[in-house]
Amino acid sequence: MRILDRFKITDFKLNFKESIATDAYRIIKLGPLSKTPLYKNATVDVDQYKLLLVLYKKDESEIEGRVKQFIKDLKEGLEDKRIFSGFNQVLRTNVDIEAIPFNKYDPDTIFNTFNQHGFSNVAFPVIILPKVARSEYDSIYYRTKAVFLAKDIPTQIVTIDLLKDANRYKWSLLPLTVQIFVKMGGVPYALARRFISIEGLTNVAINIVGFSLSYHPLQKKRGIGFITVFDHNGVWNFMDSVVLSMDKVDNITEGVAKLIERSLKEILQRTATENQILIIHYSGKEISSREEEAIRNAIVTAKYLNENKFITVYVLKIKDSDIVVGLKDSPYKDKRSEIETWYPPAGIIFSLKRDVYLMVTTGYFEQEKDNIRANITRGLPTSKIIARHREMEIPSQRETFLEDKDLLKSVFAMCRLNYASMSNPLSKDPLTIRYSREIAWLTLRLEEHDIDLSKLNKIKNIMWFI
Repeated sequence: MRILDRFKITDFKLNFKESIATDAYRIIKLGPLSKTPLYKNATVDVDQYKLLLVLYKKDESEIEGRVKQFIKDLKEGLEDKRIFSGFNQVLRTNVDIEAIPFNKYDPDTIFNTFNQHGFSNVAFPVIILPKVARSEYDSIYYRTKAVFLAKDIPTQIVTIDLLKDANRYKWSLLPLTVQIFVKMGGVPYALARRFISIEGLTNVAINIVGFSLSYHPLQKKRGIGFITVFDHNGVWNFMDSVVLSMDKVDNITEGVAKLIERSLKEILQRTATENQILIIHYSGKEISSREEEAIRNAIVTAKYLNENKFITVYVLKIKDSDIVVGLKDSPYKDKRSEIETWYPPAGIIFSLKRDVYLMVTTGYFEQEKDNIRANITRGLPTSKIIARHREMEIPSQRETFLEDKDLLKSVFAMCRLNYASMSNPLSKDPLTIRYSREIAWLTLRLEEHDIDLSKLNKIKNIMWFI
């Protein structure tokens, strides 16, 4: 195992409205990048919203008091404005913020309360719910989100436990605000520059596509395949999905091929750029050899790929690794005890063998001004196995070959864009595969009610799953 390279977060800076910075918290001073999606065909716009509506259960006095404080903090910010200066102040919006009670923890009741007030076209719902395990498919969390999604309405869920935990609550206000902004159709920030530089080729677009397959948690012959699409700056474009019959390879291949064809066509429609490069990240967490064969068959037979609509296609399989990397001379020590942690540098890349690499995604990192921090507080560092699958790739039609190092940059870059946790400068999973379960389970819930996610115009164009 040899060291191939090391990527640093300071080399993957973020672009805000007014300037460029390394730290995502700078959005408070620099403002969000855009209030509208950066790709055509999107039907959403932050300024369409006039109201942030907080929905909570009636007749629970403790909750009511905390909701009032929540509303006050959203309007005015915290005493320390560096942590949170207020919803409108951060996002540079002008929405009203109000609260409405509902009678019981029932998805239809909650939606009807929202809808009866006539706010469905101009209000964004923030719903206060009890904390439940995300692994519980039939939970109030998934059922409520599905009811709203069926009406093409994204939501933000806030748990009662979070409102009760003063420290977590304080540091959650900015991430919650940014997530709402994303679901309204905004772009908080993106990478300041392309993570891949292609010399000698003009008018080229690089599309980063996240692909995953997931089984229904209760019905093992049913599953979901989905695609998320980002550009070379990590800017969200769109998503699509298809419900699959998982009993035969041919059935999976047919469904995945349909999804890929539809998504490739959408990419081509959304950009006038002459040269298109495709980098596919697919999650290897739950995929068997049979399903991998189906993916391979779907990619290599894709119409738009074989018609040279895309000048080259690269395929990376990303999965969790059980390899633990330690650094004896690590400069990062435990802040309380000053005990040596052995944490390795986040972003270090090891070559395991040809086309197979290990990327460390939690460890220490160096910020500007020589400040050393870590995105891990306890336990062992985590890493990802990244394997390039050349047998799935479409040969380059021009002299534009990307090196493996360039492809690995696409994974690290997508780990940098973490709208759910602003204080973590590097997520342990790239955005392309991070929300697999969330997307799969909610899409399956919609399908149970005969609702096709691809037919919902607003939802398709926003990151509703974060």
